[in-house]
Amino acid sequence: MKYKILFIDEEKDQHDNFLDYMDKIEDKVEVKCLYPEENIEAMIQVFEDEHPDAIVTDHQLNEIKTEIQYNVSYNGAELVNAYRDIRPNFPCFVITSYDNDAISTSKDVNLVYVKILMNGGEEGAKAKFHDKMVEQIDKYKKSIDEAQIELTALVQKKQEKGLTLHEEDRLVELDSFLEKSLDSYTALPADIKRSESLEHLSEVIDKVDEILAKLD
Repeated sequence: MKYKILFIDEEKDQHDNFLDYMDKIEDKVEVKCLYPEENIEAMIQVFEDEHPDAIVTDHQLNEIKTEIQYNVSYNGAELVNAYRDIRPNFPCFVITSYDNDAISTSKDVNLVYVKILMNGGEEGAKAKFHDKMVEQIDKYKKSIDEAQIELTALVQKKQEKGLTLHEEDRLVELDSFLEKSLDSYTALPADIKRSESLEHLSEVIDKVDEILAKLD
């Protein structure tokens, strides 16, 4: 199965350049090029509708407007920041000729790459940009698989023996991660979450009572 990669840029020439570059691994990926939507909310909705495995976006999305007739109110780094707030650790990449600007805007500098990498600038490099993309997708999917396995084990242990406070926190953390990462994921039953919250709250109240007693 091929990975689906979305490429966002306001220039048709850049779409063509990216497609040419990605031809090197056409057996592994399917690339779809898109123009940026006018606002960030609309662009994120496109992502949700397309169900990609990774997103690659130019940083300056409002610079050369020959194909679009509207102002784009965000840049690539801001787009990636917003989407990863919704889907933590999702494979996203910002390519730019203005690396300092993109780095200062991005929450994760490791997501920023210079465009020269796709124009002969990778000669002699051990890891190509397209290989890094595939590697990050593989890593992200593995983290989801591992989270599902760990969550299943914790739910089973809770039902059989009960969990420690640390394990309860981990269970809720895993559930939250999977709920944000997978559209089809069915979250934990409300009663399990509720019992986790009540038990945790009880522990906190007991600790507060102990502190107050010492202060009296």
